[in-house]
Amino acid sequence: MRVFRLIATPVILLALLGLLLWGANWGWKALTEPLPTPSPTPCVMQSATVVTPAQVTIRVYNGGFTTGLANRTATKLKDAGFKIAKTTNTEEMLEPTVIRGNEREKAMLELVRGQFIEATIEYDQRVDGTVDVILGRSANDKNFAEAPPTEIVTDAGMVCVAASKTPTPSGSGTPVPSPSASTNE
Repeated sequence: MRVFRLIATPVILLALLGLLLWGANWGWKALTEPLPTPSPTPCVMQSATVVTPAQVTIRVYNGGFTTGLANRTATKLKDAGFKIAKTTNTEEMLEPTVIRGNEREKAMLELVRGQFIEATIEYDQRVDGTVDVILGRSANDKNFAEAPPTEIVTDAGMVCVAASKTPTPSGSGTPVPSPSASTNE
């Protein structure tokens, strides 16, 4: 019986130590994993025959090497009447400037593209009604069009406006469900 105790005690202690290390590892992973991102708020459909800058919410990303270009671009777009939701850098390195959004907001994308001399449009599946401007490596402060459009006629007669952070009393818009497919152009 004494031999059993001499062997069992270290084995039990090693098993408990292993259990403690496993629990510490599991706890550390649970503590350091990123928080889940909230689902985007769907945009609000409004009837409109034309899209104006006041209806477009833009996120500006600097995808090049020019320091402060996203801030200066956001200021110019804000001065033109656009709503700026976010201005930051991105790891996505592109050569040309890219205007990205959902295909159903084609008029909004064209209005934003018209602000730049050279920009391409790409489509994605976003539902929040925002438009991203990713400034490419070739972008600079002279990248803006001389006479940009101030409005674009919409084909559908509806625009998908980004939902505001504060509730509006009008209640005229209806949320839009997520689109089923996307295309890149």
